Amino acid sequence: MTNLLSISPPMAEIDPNTVKPGWVALLIVLVLGGATFLLWRNMGKQLKRIDFDPDAGARDRAPSDVPPPSSPAPAGAAEPAKTEPEPNSSPDPK
Repeated sequence: MTNLLSISPPMAEIDPNTVKPGWVALLIVLVLGGATFLLWRNMGKQLKRIDFDPDAGARDRAPSDVPPPSSPAPAGAAEPAKTEPEPNSSPDPK
């Protein structure tokens, strides 16, 4: 591999003042821009074809996802702690 490099004549220095972008680079940018435009247009068509029904999501929920029916306590309210034992809850040792 190094023999091939040493046999070839040295390349001329590239002058940074004369280097210009080529037509190939312009062609690549134009092709990428055209492909992006076509993909964007196709995505718009596909999104328009979607039949979105906001009420359908409520019917498809799992039973655990559905909130419970109305409860007497407001949401986030804790039940009051019982401070007195119930009269018949523990037998009296006497």
